[in-house]
Amino acid sequence: MASKKSGLARFFGFAGSSSSDAEGHSTTKITKFKFQELAAATRNFAPELLLGEGPYSGTYKGCLKRGGQVVAVKQFNEERMNDIFGYGYDYQPMFSAVYMHSLLHHPNIVDMIGYCIHGNQIYFVYDFMPLGSLKDYLDVLPPNKKPLDWNTRMKIAAGAAKGLNYLHDKSNPHGNIRPSNILLSEGYEPKLTDFLMFKERVPEVDESNYCRTFRPCTHHAPEFITGFKRTGRSDVYSFGLVLLELITGRMAKINLCLVKWAQRKLVGGEEFTTVADPLLKGQYPEQGLYQALSLTAECLQFSDRRPLIGYVVNVLSNLASEIYDPNAIQINLAGSLAIGNIQKEKLIKQWRHVTVFCSVEVKTQT
Repeated sequence: MASKKSGLARFFGFAGSSSSDAEGHSTTKITKFKFQELAAATRNFAPELLLGEGPYSGTYKGCLKRGGQVVAVKQFNEERMNDIFGYGYDYQPMFSAVYMHSLLHHPNIVDMIGYCIHGNQIYFVYDFMPLGSLKDYLDVLPPNKKPLDWNTRMKIAAGAAKGLNYLHDKSNPHGNIRPSNILLSEGYEPKLTDFLMFKERVPEVDESNYCRTFRPCTHHAPEFITGFKRTGRSDVYSFGLVLLELITGRMAKINLCLVKWAQRKLVGGEEFTTVADPLLKGQYPEQGLYQALSLTAECLQFSDRRPLIGYVVNVLSNLASEIYDPNAIQINLAGSLAIGNIQKEKLIKQWRHVTVFCSVEVKTQT
């Protein structure tokens, strides 16, 4: 174990200094924290400071003594990570991804502040997002949350798409787009997080005599679930599902296929407005809802028919710029007060061809 720790420490020898990235921009390296600093910041990882917990990590709110900065500390168990992701004794892929994250800077990407290695635990330190994640505003709202209005939903969608576009420009697909990985800063500015832990492909052969269980997220594209391939197009599918969640206010779950639910309504003859979140109370532009549903259907097509994320950014930026005023008369692009039958038929046709695929557990035998 000692040799492994020293190897990790040597890999992170870049911490605490400045350099230039591949494009020549000056970058600040992430900080190497002592475990005692993070323990003090989180009051020894007090349960009441737990922000969220997943199958392989837990995230805690903390306050650093140096500067009083409020942070989020994500704790990973090394052995559990090995079991799930198959890194074994080769830490290079994972920590190369961490290093690359330290070079990424965009208004819609969560900044990584630093890391810590302590025993068999690995900690990543990020900026704290005071408004939580998009997941907190879907399905049953907690008492301290108000429903998001239409303008805020489109703002979140457009910002998240811009962050994803930035990653794609850097040849770095996210691979894990879902509401819990879209965090919200002041003013409901969205920031993407948690895109470090996905390899290009889950190995078909493992050196150990072990049956690895891979639990795909409900937001993964069909080609990722069946072939474990992470691409920009698979991100677009996942993003389309998030957009559908924003529109409907419903969470996609394994036991409730949200795409099938929406398709049934839209293709089955119901008005397209019936899929809108009831908490919006009709306070949305019909033209905007129509365009958002049309874009969602484009994202949920088979891989080769999906748009690039740049196109998604353009559509959502336009929708976000058209601030909805419930007191104003809503005129659509054709100068009419309502969506016409031709537009409705086009939407039905789009939704008839979406890819309906409900996630299942996948096992790889060795």
